[in-house]
Amino acid sequence: VMKMTSKQNILITGSNGGIGSSISKLLAKDNENLFLLYNKNNDKILELENTYDSVKIIKTDISNSVELNNTLKNIISENSIDVFIHSPAYPIQHSDILKLNWEIFQQQLNLHLKSFFEISKFVVPQMKSNNHGKIISILTSYVVGRPPNLLADYVVAKHALLGMMKCMANELGSSGICVNSISPSMVDTPLTESLPKKLKEIYQSQVPLEKRLAKPIDVANIVQFLCSENANYITGENILVSGGSTMH
Repeated sequence: VMKMTSKQNILITGSNGGIGSSISKLLAKDNENLFLLYNKNNDKILELENTYDSVKIIKTDISNSVELNNTLKNIISENSIDVFIHSPAYPIQHSDILKLNWEIFQQQLNLHLKSFFEISKFVVPQMKSNNHGKIISILTSYVVGRPPNLLADYVVAKHALLGMMKCMANELGSSGICVNSISPSMVDTPLTESLPKKLKEIYQSQVPLEKRLAKPIDVANIVQFLCSENANYITGENILVSGGSTMH
């Protein structure tokens, strides 16, 4: 049985994405108090807010520091955040590394790393005072082993987040805060819909487990585990959810 601590206040970024919405749905069923940040669309999470009293959805561009700070001030003035889950994403673009300009890297770093850092600065003091907290970021299996071609901006930003996760896990452990990440392989979501069918078929054929792409729920289940008391001694860990397609 998954031992869930009593109702937790959970902040989720990118909550309307393929993975984010799956995480949100699973944790809403656990009756957690959810603060779901989304930027453009809320089609997948609007129903959650209408179904569960414990779910609140909030439109925020997390790459905009001013907007993010205002949102966070409002949330933490009345709530102490127990768990922070970071799952934002831009649509995936393929490009040769030398054809990218620095602004593109900066955009990815702002979305993935800067927002993660700024949110952590808000929620960590609360977690420290409770001597307990969970921080979870969604990365990609591309941060392990050889990365694919044409995704340098995305892969570099995720590597940066992996570095941040390890540093925070190390420094915050004495305060009872667990910081981890989850690295899925290619996930069957709207983000990968645009990829050529042939590419996905080749990719699937190389997955040892069931020759299939990851599903959002495969990732959400691990998030649920990390939120539970069962994972209280895991920190600084990057958990691969790849059906064996990446191993370390």
